Amino acid sequence: MPVILIVDDERENLDSLKRALGDENPGWDILTAQSEDEGEDCLREQLEKGEPVDVVLTDLVMETEASGMNILQKARRLDPLVMTVLFTAKERSLDRYAAFDFGAFDVVEKNIRGTAAAREINIKTRAALRYREWSQRISFLRRYFDPKVFDVIERDPSLLAVSRRTITIAFWDIRGFSALCESLKAYPDLVAGFLRDYSEMGAAAIFDHNGVLDKFIGDGIMALFGVLNHRDDTGEADALSAVETALAMREGFQEVRDRWLEEWKLYVPHKIEIGLGCGIHTGEVLVGNVGTDRRDQFTALGADVNFASRIERQARAGQILVSQSTQARVGGSMRTQVVTEVSDVKNIPGTFELFEVVD
Repeated sequence: MPVILIVDDERENLDSLKRALGDENPGWDILTAQSEDEGEDCLREQLEKGEPVDVVLTDLVMETEASGMNILQKARRLDPLVMTVLFTAKERSLDRYAAFDFGAFDVVEKNIRGTAAAREINIKTRAALRYREWSQRISFLRRYFDPKVFDVIERDPSLLAVSRRTITIAFWDIRGFSALCESLKAYPDLVAGFLRDYSEMGAAAIFDHNGVLDKFIGDGIMALFGVLNHRDDTGEADALSAVETALAMREGFQEVRDRWLEEWKLYVPHKIEIGLGCGIHTGEVLVGNVGTDRRDQFTALGADVNFASRIERQARAGQILVSQSTQARVGGSMRTQVVTEVSDVKNIPGTFELFEVVD
């Protein structure tokens, strides 16, 4: 449900605009405030509730001639993607250039009591909601794609459509992480700081090797290779990119771990042992933006995704395990050896050899 905040120090105008917007848009949650402070409090409260304001409609002149501009700036500091529409009957007080420079979505230079002004504000609010949704999608996508890949998506958004493709899926998980959390339960910041560094290292390695960061799962990471920048018909280059990413992450993880070990030793007396396990599989999946109007999610779906996750669970600390389909694609470039077999894979009958990537 879109959340709209109207800020106006004149009660009659406030109620009139709320009524007009509510009649035209019964699905909107319309909040009101009569001052800068009330408006800022409302913005903060909605953020704390996890229901941020989508569009702020504010009168320009209230306590001062700059009240609306002040609210605009406060709103943008709290939520850079919030949309703001300024309205005023005192056109001489409005500096349109400054308003847009501060991030206003639009301005209405009419008396709010007029029905024409209410209609214009209604239209511009709807436009602002559409623009906010687009901005949120863009912001979401930028977190998961390398900037070079994202430029391609911006030029051709159809690449995000769900389709069946042969890709390489990789999972990582930290062995010993639960024990680490238990040891440092009195110092949660030390765990959070380590996770932040580990996640940033992992994302950088994935992007550096043309991968897509699918998601963080607690202390786990999922990545896809060959989704948008498929480089050959058999997927050999994509599988090789996944394994090279795993090698880079294994080295990067050791550096992050060793750096934090020096900090952890100050607070716990016993030995801390953690390591990164990795599982990689190449298979055919459904991949694309499978999100809803409320939540976007670019991901891969299918039994082969579950198989990749199962392989990761077999990996010991520091071990990189790959399926036969991945090994067949990277065996000419990477040294591998058979280490185990699995047979109880959900929705995939048969027995499967797993290979370890050997330095």
